[in-house]
This record gives sequence, structure tokens and C-alpha cells, in this order.
Amino acid sequence: MGRRDTRKELILAAERLFAERGIEGVSLREINLAAGQRNTSAAHYHFGSKEALVDAIFEFRRPEIGRYREKRLDAVEAAGDAGDLRAITEAFVMALVDGLRSGPEGAGAYLIFLANLFLVSPTQVGDILRKFDSGDARWARMVAAALPQLPQQLLMPRLFLMGRHAVISLAVYQRRGLGLEDLSFDLYLSNMIDAVCGFLAAPPSEKTRELARREREREREREREQHARETASEG
Repeated sequence: MGRRDTRKELILAAERLFAERGIEGVSLREINLAAGQRNTSAAHYHFGSKEALVDAIFEFRRPEIGRYREKRLDAVEAAGDAGDLRAITEAFVMALVDGLRSGPEGAGAYLIFLANLFLVSPTQVGDILRKFDSGDARWARMVAAALPQLPQQLLMPRLFLMGRHAVISLAVYQRRGLGLEDLSFDLYLSNMIDAVCGFLAAPPSEKTRELARREREREREREREQHARETASEG
């Protein structure tokens, strides 16, 4: 088996085991065995660590999902719906569905893996998304343009939580975790997209606006203090 095939087998095995048992519950040795590798050091040789394997799973899956997202966003703009929040949100969610339906083998495990990662290590998800943010930047800009009344300070956390909700909701349906056998996937999906749109577009309460104002003021104060220290050191 060539090197590229070895990497792919290791990535798919890691994705499957991480989805079943979580990242901490799986060793590199178990990944080697699940991938059918005789060399017990294969995973360490190709990736070095489980953290690098997590990155590799994202690198393996996200390009395909990104292409579907770009195609759907192109269609949104071509239809003149670039200001329609639901159309933009649907493009985001359906690109993930498209990628899982048509992507490389075992794509369903990626959904469970990602949902688990959102739940147990949101900081790691944030770090990974910052590494691979180019595919999401266009979508985020379109959401921001559709919600000009929502401050950037509040929009960015909502986008992260929206992504988490979409991934976990799809994973729940896949595993039928809510007794949804009688609810069609199309209805479940459409209802979930409606709910996500409501979440994104909800007007901030007076309490939230006041807390945001205080945060901005604290940030400005930190910037003034930093500027004062830099000026004093230069003098």
C-alpha cells in the first residue's frame, strides 16, 4: 500500500474510532490496528500525534464540503437572494449534508466525530476552524450583510454556536437520538434551519447590549493602558 493510501486508511480509522469513543478514548496503537497496519508506528510516523490526526481529518473532509458550500452560495447570489438569511443559512447546512451524502467513504462518521468535538472540546474546534477558515469566510460575510443591525461583537459567537447546533442536530437525527423515526429528514432539516435563522436574527436584549457596551469599554481601556506602557518604554 502506498503512502497516500496509508494516510487515508489511518485518517478513516481515526475518524471512525474518534466518533465512537472520543479522542481521549482512542490510542494511536488502536488506530493502527483498525487501519490494518502491520507497522505499529504507522500513525506516529505519518502524523506524530492524535492532535495532528484531528487536523488531518479536517483537511480530508472540509475541501469537499467547501466546494458544495461555494456552489450553493453561488446559486443564492444568482437567484438574487444574497440578503435572504434563510437562503444563506440553508446553503451552509445543505453543503454539510451534500458533503456527507456524496463525500469519501464513511462520511457519516465525520458528522459524529465533529459533534463530539464540539461538545467536549469547543476550544479545539475554534482553533481548527481558524486554521481552515477560508471556506467559511464568504458565508460569514453574507450573514453579516444580511444582519447589519447585529454588532460584529455579538454576531461571531452566534455563528460559532449556530455551526455547533447544526452539526449536533444532524448527528442527533442520524443516530435517531430523539425518537424521530416518524419525522422525515426533509421536515427535520427545514425546521432546524428555521430555528437557526431565528437564533441568528434574534434582536439583542437591553441586558446583552449593556454587557456588550461594558466589554467594549474594557477593551478600549486595555488598549489605552497598552499604548501608555509602550509610549513610556520608548521614552
